[in-house]
Amino acid sequence: MSAGRWTRASVVAAATVITYLALGTAPAAAHVEVAGAQPNGDGTATLTFGFDHSCDDSPTTEMVVTLPTGVTATATVTPGGWSAGVAGDRVTFTGAGLETGELGVTVRIVARPGDTLHFPALQRCADGGSYAWIDITADSEHPAPRLVATNAVLAAHPDATGNPTPTAAADRGATLPQALAVLAGFVAAAAAAGAVFARRG
Repeated sequence: MSAGRWTRASVVAAATVITYLALGTAPAAAHVEVAGAQPNGDGTATLTFGFDHSCDDSPTTEMVVTLPTGVTATATVTPGGWSAGVAGDRVTFTGAGLETGELGVTVRIVARPGDTLHFPALQRCADGGSYAWIDITADSEHPAPRLVATNAVLAAHPDATGNPTPTAAADRGATLPQALAVLAGFVAAAAAAGAVFARRG
């Protein structure tokens, strides 16, 4: 591969690595969390919500995820025996009881790089028990699933007037230096990453 522009597949692969690093360090145990964020190369990204427990001895039969402002669902990904429906800003997954599992939503995200997006989730179980994962404090007992936005997953970001503008990745692809700049920015300061990437876009 030349030192010039990467192919779209290479850009998406590199963006995926960067995005996983931006998911945060919230512990997986006893939480519902954004376990993955896969850029699709077309301005959408597929978010995976994972859970590794249910309600005591009762399996999970429903998960309701609320999408934050600027996030729009375009498709869902469900395990066998499950179905999903989208109504406004809510995505409802239902199905046969699972002790652990992963549920996916393909979305278009309009936000600024470095923004923390919260996805409050309600987990319901077969015995009628439930957990509300809605707290925006990361170290709380029931934190909401969260994602730190990167250019890799953004369809657009607001300009100075508040109107959405395409990101560099969604508009014309990304280069290796741009991808590395995003990664370095998130290590140093999440908010600074957007400015670095925008100047190079």
